[in-house]
Amino acid sequence: MSRCFFQFVCVLGLLIHVMFMDSKPLAAAEASKESDVELAWDYQLLFEGEISENLKDLMEQSSRLVQLQDKPPSSLAGLKRRVQEDEENFQKALRSEGYYASIIETRLDQAEDPTRVYFKVEVGPQYKIANFQIKYQILQRSPPALDLTRLAAQKGLPARSETIVAAQKQAIAQLAELGFPNAKILKQEAVVDFKRSEMDAVLIIEPGPYIQLGKLQLEGLSEVNVEHMRRLSGWVENVTYQKSTLEQLRRVYLDTGLFEAVRYQIPPNITQDASVPVTFIFKERKHRSIGVGVEYSSSEGAGTNFYWEHRNFYGQGEKLRADLQVSEVTQELSARFLKPNVYMRHQSLKAEAHVKHENTDAYTEDSARVYLGLDRRWGKYWTLGGGLFWEYSSVEENNDIDDFVYLGTPLTAAFDNTDNILDPSKGYRFGVTVTPHLGLNAVSSNFLTTELHGSTYYSVLDEKRLILAMRGKIGSLLGDSTADIPAVKRFYSGGGGSVRGYEFQLVGPLDVNNDPSGGRSIVEVGLEARIKITDTIGIVPFIEGGNVYEDMNPDLSEDFQWAAGLGGRYYTPFGPLRFDVAIPLNPRTGIDDDFQFYISIGQAF
Repeated sequence: MSRCFFQFVCVLGLLIHVMFMDSKPLAAAEASKESDVELAWDYQLLFEGEISENLKDLMEQSSRLVQLQDKPPSSLAGLKRRVQEDEENFQKALRSEGYYASIIETRLDQAEDPTRVYFKVEVGPQYKIANFQIKYQILQRSPPALDLTRLAAQKGLPARSETIVAAQKQAIAQLAELGFPNAKILKQEAVVDFKRSEMDAVLIIEPGPYIQLGKLQLEGLSEVNVEHMRRLSGWVENVTYQKSTLEQLRRVYLDTGLFEAVRYQIPPNITQDASVPVTFIFKERKHRSIGVGVEYSSSEGAGTNFYWEHRNFYGQGEKLRADLQVSEVTQELSARFLKPNVYMRHQSLKAEAHVKHENTDAYTEDSARVYLGLDRRWGKYWTLGGGLFWEYSSVEENNDIDDFVYLGTPLTAAFDNTDNILDPSKGYRFGVTVTPHLGLNAVSSNFLTTELHGSTYYSVLDEKRLILAMRGKIGSLLGDSTADIPAVKRFYSGGGGSVRGYEFQLVGPLDVNNDPSGGRSIVEVGLEARIKITDTIGIVPFIEGGNVYEDMNPDLSEDFQWAAGLGGRYYTPFGPLRFDVAIPLNPRTGIDDDFQFYISIGQAF
C-alpha cells in the first residue's frame, strides 16, 4: 500500500512538473504577443464657442494634443492627461493676449471613433492697460526720465504679453541712449483688476552705472591706415554713452567696403560710474580682386568685360579699377580712381580716363576722355555730383569724318533706397543729369544735355515670389539742329539696355539706308513681372516701348515702338543670370526682325 502510494505521489509530482514546464513558455509567449501590440487611443481635437481665427491658431500652437497628434496615447488616462495639460496651455495663451477671465470646459465623446475631445472656450473681455510705470532699484544715480510715450505699453491698449515685452526692450534701449548700457530688468509686477477688466503694470529696473565714452581703440587693422580710421570716426571723448552713436560709427566703417566684419565692445563688469574705452575690432576684406562678365544679344553680338580692382590703394580706402570691354560693337579701356572722404565725410574725389572704339550702324567713333569730379552723399539715399571732363572724338557718319573736342561739366543728382543693386525687390531709383557741352574747335557746337530716369520695385507676394518693376526715361538736347550735334552725343533707343525686341539703336529716326540717325529727345518706358518658380528659377514677362525724336521736345503724338517678351532667370549668390526673348508688337516692314534675344548677368533694370 505504501509502495503504491509512493508511486502515485511520484507520478503526480511528475505530471505537475510537466504542466508547469509547459505553461511557462506558453504564458511568456502570450505576454510577448501582447507586448508586441501597441495600443493607440486616437482622438480628434475640436473647439466650441466664439473664438477668432488668430486665437485659435495661437491655442493650437501651444497644444500638446496637436503637437503629439501622430503619437496618440496608449490609454484613456493618457489622453486625459494631455487634455488637462492643454487646459493650462490654453489659459496661458489667452492671458498672453489679454484675456484674463476666460473659461474653458472640456469633454470627451468616446462613442465616436476616433474619440472626440471638445474644448468649449469663453474668451471673455480683452483687458486693457490702465497704467504702466517704471521704478528703479539698486541706484548709484537716478537716470533721466524716460519718454514713456515712446513705449509700446500705452494706456488703453490691450494688455498683451507681447506689448509688455516690447515696452521692456524699449525702456532698456532708451537707457542705453542715456548712458546706462548695462541696465537690466529685475522683475515685472502686474495687478489685474477683474471688475474693470484692466491691468496695472510696473517694471522694476536696475539701471547700473552711468558710463561715458572714453578713448577709442582700434584692433585688427593691418593694411588699412589706423589714423585714417580715427579721422573717419569723428570721435569725441567724455560724452554720454549712446548705443546709437556706436552703431552709426560701425556702419560708417562697414560702408567703406574694407571690412568683412566690424564689432565694438566696452570693458565688462563695470560696477561704478566711469568713462570707459571703446574698442572696435575689425576683420579686413581682401582688397584686390579680378573678374570677368559676359553677355550676348542677337543684335549686338557677344561681349565680355574684364576688370581688376584695388579697394585700398593707399591704405585709406582709395579704389583703383581698370576695365577692358570687348564686344563686336565696342572696345574700351578705362581706369577709375576714387578717394573717399575728401575734406569731409561722405564726399569722394573721382578721376576717370577712357579710350574707346565703337562701330555701330549709326556711326564709327574713336575717342579719348578724362574726367575729374566730386560726389557727395546727402542724407541716407541721395548722392550729388559734379565735375569737369575733356573729350576728343573722331566720328565717321555717312562717310564723313569730323574731329570734335569738348569740355563738359556734368551735374548729377541720384536717389536710391532699393534693397539690392543687381536684384532689387522694393524701393525707388531716380536720377537726373544736366551736362553743358562747350565746343573747343570749329566743328564742335555748344549744347546742353538733360536726362531723367527712374525705376520702382514692389513685392506683391511674400518671400519675393512676385515683384513688379517699372522704369522710365526722358531726355532732351538743347542746342543747334540734330545735324550740328555729333552723332555720338545724340539719343538712340533699341537693344538690351533700352527697348528689347528691336536692334541696337534702331528705334527712332532712320536715314535713307534705314540706319539710325539719332535724335534730340527720347522717351522710354518698361514694365516687368518677376516671378520666382523656385528659389533659383524664375520667369519674367515684360513689355517695353519708346521712341526718339528729331526735335528737342518729345512729340508724343508719334507712336511708340512697342515690344513684349519673356525672360528666364537663374538666381545665384552674385546676381541673377538673365535670358530674354522679345518680339516687336508693331514692327516696321523691312526694318525690324521677328525677335531679339539677350543673355547677361543682372536684371534688365
